[in-house]
Amino acid sequence: MRIINHQLFEKNIIEPNWEVKHLFIGTFNPQGGQPVYYYYGRESNYFWKILSKLFKDDFDPYTCNNIEEFYIKLKHHKIACIDIINSLEFDEKQVEIEGIIGNGYSDSKIINNKVIRNYNTELISNIIQNNSSINFYSTWGKGSELRNWTDEIEKLPKGIVNLVSPSRVARVPQGNNKFEYILNNYCTQIIP
Repeated sequence: MRIINHQLFEKNIIEPNWEVKHLFIGTFNPQGGQPVYYYYGRESNYFWKILSKLFKDDFDPYTCNNIEEFYIKLKHHKIACIDIINSLEFDEKQVEIEGIIGNGYSDSKIINNKVIRNYNTELISNIIQNNSSINFYSTWGKGSELRNWTDEIEKLPKGIVNLVSPSRVARVPQGNNKFEYILNNYCTQIIP
């Protein structure tokens, strides 16, 4: 079995050390994949562009003058992110590693019965419980129907708000501008 850890856990960027009002829960950033400074760090999604519009600030970790400025802005707006999965185990004979660490990071490659997911559920629950006025959001769209995935999500405190996936490949109703559709979803669900 091959194990792939979350790349930010190796950089000791695990959980926020500031007060959190908005916690965004994603899926997985694999070690060995495109390096990121923080969660949602790939250009393949609209997440930071949408939050920048919503909170009227520039949250793109790649356009800020430096990464410290990015963290100052997160702390100011009480925003934090974390992923639900902290590592994967899989048989390389059944799963191509490029599907996990290659371009695109398709969630379908990690939310299936071919990999074993090790979850971050307890840590996420602790963050939620330690921040009394927190709102927490899933960004994996409709998620998965896999029993162990839904079992893990049900371990989280009640109140998770399901957002449309910020991925550029997310499905939106035909005829809608993808960015505008996702932005509208976030604007109706999140109060800065």
